[in-house]
Amino acid sequence: MPMSRLPSLLSLRAFEAAARRGSIKEAASELAVTPGAVSQQIKALEADLGVDLFIRKTRAIELTRQGRQLQPTVTDSFLRLRQAVDDVRPGQAQHLSVFAAGMIIRSWLLPNLHRFTASHPEVKTKIETLHSWEEFRFGEDEIAFRLAATPPKDVYARHIHKLILLPVATREFIDRHDVKSAEDFYRLPLLEDVILRLFGDNAAWDLWFDQAGLTKGRPEYEMTFDPLSADYALDMALDGQGVMLGWSIQVYQALSQGRLQFVSGPVLETGFNYYLMCHKSQAKKPHVIALMDWVEKEAAVLSTLNSLQTGAA
Repeated sequence: MPMSRLPSLLSLRAFEAAARRGSIKEAASELAVTPGAVSQQIKALEADLGVDLFIRKTRAIELTRQGRQLQPTVTDSFLRLRQAVDDVRPGQAQHLSVFAAGMIIRSWLLPNLHRFTASHPEVKTKIETLHSWEEFRFGEDEIAFRLAATPPKDVYARHIHKLILLPVATREFIDRHDVKSAEDFYRLPLLEDVILRLFGDNAAWDLWFDQAGLTKGRPEYEMTFDPLSADYALDMALDGQGVMLGWSIQVYQALSQGRLQFVSGPVLETGFNYYLMCHKSQAKKPHVIALMDWVEKEAAVLSTLNSLQTGAA
C-alpha cells in the first residue's frame, strides 16, 4: 500500500514552532521569518490536511484536538531529523541520552529543549521515554528525570522542582460556570491524572477538599485516568471540559501561555520532588554538567507556582 503524500516540511516546521511556543510571533522569531509567513505556512498545512490545527484568538493561539494530536509526533520527528543530520556532520559531537516519563517529555522538556540545543549545538541529545525504574540502569552519557521523596544514594542527583498539585481550567470554563470560590467545586466536573499514587489509597481531590476546609463529602461528578492514559485529563481541561488537579511541571507551560488559569482554593503539597540523576562516574563530564545546569535554571521558574494564593478565580 503506497504511503500518503507528506505536507511541506516548511509548513510542518512552522506549525511545530508555533505549537511549541504557543505564539505565531515567537515562532517567527525562532525561524527568522515574518509572522505573516508563519501564518501562511500554517494555513497551507491546514488546507492540505483538511482540519483546523489552531484556534485563533485576539492575542493568542490554541491548539485544537487535532493540533494536540499532531504536535508531539512532529516535534519528535524534527528532533530525530536534526539528530540524524548532526550525526553525519564532521566534528566532535557529544551525545547525551535523556530519559523521562512521557508526561515530562511532552509537557515540559520538548517545549523548552530548543533553547539548550541553540546554546549548546555541540551536545546531541536523544530523548527517550522511561516507562519503569525497576529495570533501568544508568549507562554512559545518560541522565534521567525521577520523581521521589528523596533521591537514591547510589547516583548523582540534583534537585529540580518540588511537586505541587493545583486546580486549573480554561478562562472560558471558569466564566461559564461562574466559579467564585473553592466551594463551587462541588458542582464542577473534576479531572485527575492518576499517574502515580502520591498519597497511597487517598485520592488527591479528597485531600484537596480537606485542605480547603470543605466537609460536605465528595462531589457527584469526577473523572480520573490511569497511568496509561496520562495527559488525557490535561487534554480535557484544555478543551474546557472540567477542572484538572494538575501537576505543576505538567501544567506550567499552559499556565504561562494563558491557555489554562489557576482557579481557586489551596495548592496541594505532595512531599515529592523531581530530581535529575546520572551515574556518579558521569557527573563531571562537561556536557552532562551543561544540561543539568540548563535544566536547573529553566525549572527555577516553576517555583513561582508556589506563590499562588487561595482566593477567587
